Amino acid sequence: MFTKWITGLSILAIAVLASPIMAAELKVGDKAPEFSLKGEGADTVNLTDFKGKKLVLSFNRANWCPFCMKQVVDLQKNYDAIKDHGAELLIVWREEATGSDGLKTIRERTNATMPFALDLEAEKTGDYSPEGFDTYVIDEEGKIAAVLDGTKKKRAMSDLIIESLKKN
Repeated sequence: MFTKWITGLSILAIAVLASPIMAAELKVGDKAPEFSLKGEGADTVNLTDFKGKKLVLSFNRANWCPFCMKQVVDLQKNYDAIKDHGAELLIVWREEATGSDGLKTIRERTNATMPFALDLEAEKTGDYSPEGFDTYVIDEEGKIAAVLDGTKKKRAMSDLIIESLKKN
C-alpha cells in the first residue's frame, strides 16, 4: 500500500513540476509576449518598438544553417513587399553563438537589410516557437494574428507570409 502511495505521489509531483515546461503554445488572438533582445552592436530590440505596426517575427538558428540562409534570402528578396503590406520583419537568431560577428556573416552572405536580434537558447522568447522554426504575424495591437508553422528544413517563406499579411 505504501509503495503504491509513494508511486502515485511521485507521478503527481512530476506532473506538477513539468507543467510550466509544457505551457500551451501561442495561438491566434493571444497577446504577444513581451521581449527585450540584444540587437546588433549596442542596440536593444523590444517588442514595443513595433507598437502600431504589424510585425513578422521569425526564428532561426545560425549562419551555418542552410535552411535558415535560404529563408533569409527569400525574405530579403520580398522585404519591400512585406513592408508594403504595413509590416516590419524581425529575425531572431537562437544559436548564433558568435554574436554580432555571426549576424555580420549572415548579412554578408544574404545581403539582408531587415533587423536581426539574438536570443541564445530562446532565453527571452521561449514562449514563441517551441521548436524554433515558426513565424508569427503580430498585429498593430500586439496580438498574434497568424502562426505559420515551420520545421528544421522548411520555414515560412515570403509568399505564405505575404498571403497572411493580406488576410490580417
